[in-house]
Amino acid sequence: MNKNEKIADELLPLLGGKDNINDYTHCVTRLRLSLKENSKADKAAIESVPGVMGATVVGEQFQVILGDKVEDVYRAFSKLVGEKEGEKTTEGSNRPKGLKHVFSAFLDTISGIFVPIIPAIIGAGLLKGIIIFLMFYKLVSTESTAYQLLNIFSDGAFYFLPILVAFSSARKFNANQYVAASIAGILVHPSLATLLSGEQGVTIFGIPVTAVGYSSTVIPIILGVWFMSYVEKGLRRILPKILHTIFLPVFTVLIVAPVILIAFGPLGVLIGNGIGAGFVSLYMSYGWLAGLLLGGLYPLLILTGMHVGLLPVMVQSLSRYGLDYIMGIGVASNSGQAGATFAVYLKTKNKAFKAVAGTAALNAFIGITEPAVYGVTARLKKPLIAAAIAGALGGAVMGWFKVGATGIGTGPIAGIPLFFGATFIYYLIGCAVSFAAGFILTIIIGFEDIPERKETSVEPVIPTDQEIQPENKLFDNPDRIQTVLSPIQGEVVELSQVGDPAFAAGMMGKGIAIRPTSGRAVSPVAGTVATVFKKKHAIVIVSDEGAEILIHIGIDTVKLNGDPFTTHVEVGQRVEPGTLLVEFDIPMIQQAGYDIITPIIIANSAEFLDVHPQLSEHTNELHLLLKIVG
Repeated sequence: MNKNEKIADELLPLLGGKDNINDYTHCVTRLRLSLKENSKADKAAIESVPGVMGATVVGEQFQVILGDKVEDVYRAFSKLVGEKEGEKTTEGSNRPKGLKHVFSAFLDTISGIFVPIIPAIIGAGLLKGIIIFLMFYKLVSTESTAYQLLNIFSDGAFYFLPILVAFSSARKFNANQYVAASIAGILVHPSLATLLSGEQGVTIFGIPVTAVGYSSTVIPIILGVWFMSYVEKGLRRILPKILHTIFLPVFTVLIVAPVILIAFGPLGVLIGNGIGAGFVSLYMSYGWLAGLLLGGLYPLLILTGMHVGLLPVMVQSLSRYGLDYIMGIGVASNSGQAGATFAVYLKTKNKAFKAVAGTAALNAFIGITEPAVYGVTARLKKPLIAAAIAGALGGAVMGWFKVGATGIGTGPIAGIPLFFGATFIYYLIGCAVSFAAGFILTIIIGFEDIPERKETSVEPVIPTDQEIQPENKLFDNPDRIQTVLSPIQGEVVELSQVGDPAFAAGMMGKGIAIRPTSGRAVSPVAGTVATVFKKKHAIVIVSDEGAEILIHIGIDTVKLNGDPFTTHVEVGQRVEPGTLLVEFDIPMIQQAGYDIITPIIIANSAEFLDVHPQLSEHTNELHLLLKIVG
């Protein structure tokens, strides 16, 4: 089993297993999944899988960020999961309601339809860029058959775009993909175009058909396939099952095709043209402002996966005008990420992190930014700000000079053929401005470096008075300070990084988290055991000073019914710092698919002025962990 197969093998159970997957696909860097229940996916455990850069939920779609290995992991994942028919989510699953549900459903639908066809658009766009380059330098004659054939090669995906969109729409709407593609074929049939362009009016069943062209359109067929999905459902209920194979496709075509030609087609063309013309008009008037705003916000869109919402505008602009203006702004943002990450590579003193930053910077310069965003700039925070400002500056340059792309892809380097043409020099200037700004701003702003991991003594260390010297005026009175020692040996993690939103948002109280390297927890204070949870996964200790300390071993480990845990104390028992509370089997917890990260929370934080975590890379049992003020 190679590395990518191992990643796929580890991901499947963490996503809730094969039965929890409705549908799946991938884009340039992400495995995109439609799950029956997102709650069954262990996000924290997925993010801890070696080779996974991160995980996020956009709309109702679960996304696993894999970078340039995504295609290989997808192939391995496909072998494990097999073909999925886009089943609907099980009844009773928790879905967002109201406006949030509408937005989530929109993003999920857009992603499901457009992401699968991106490879075809990338290929066609790059080829079109190469043809423009050959023409620009007069390396090929426009009269030659070679040029004409190459032009056909590059136009094919755009001309027959409705067929590509129909196929992916049918998969998303749970309709027959081949019948959907055949209906799209009707829309781009040469005879239909000839018939509609004639002087004599066209009618069907006595209803006039509006004369519009459907090649290179997307919205008419999306609306049509959506309608088709309901027609198929209705026909399945009406027709005897034995007749489905013969009559279901016949009646579907006879019902859906006329409705598209009469209603959805003209409406979709009107909407599509409005979107394309509206954006192009706005961009031509305020291109620099659009570039400034979108370039600055693009890292946030990448982090949340919301950049997929731009795809319909990009595809519509390409199909109608032959150029897209969003790509250049996106590439400017990528260049800013590359510059900021390269600065981190030069400045960091951590040898292991330097290797990560160097690889991420190279990937970002080529055009794959997830390693830079998730692994470097967002992790260090300040470089992300520098990259966002740089993207805004470069985006403004792209917008000011109306830099257009002939397709959808990525860049700076990988996307160069998309930008060959009159504005190519400004593409290079925009990329250079972004890269330089990201680099310089990161050098100026700086960042808190990730320290080298050092092995520390495992001997208990009780904090001295010097170790708890006041950091601000709240500490002026030592009598108001409580100290909480570490109950566990392991890696220290900020509470905001915990996979459970209740802990991460501080709803359970202030504190810190530890990723254990040893399967035991000891009392962090002198006090009394207040609670031993029935499933043994959590214990509450009340200190002699009144702090209620919750030690919660792992995330969602309550579902393990106590099997990996052995408790050594009971409710009401007196404990001292170092008293063994519980032992736990780390491999058993991880093999069951649960994250072992352990929050240590001051449950009654509201009763104190503040709780100060003592952040460090690693902690041992009984090292200073928290200071409680008040």
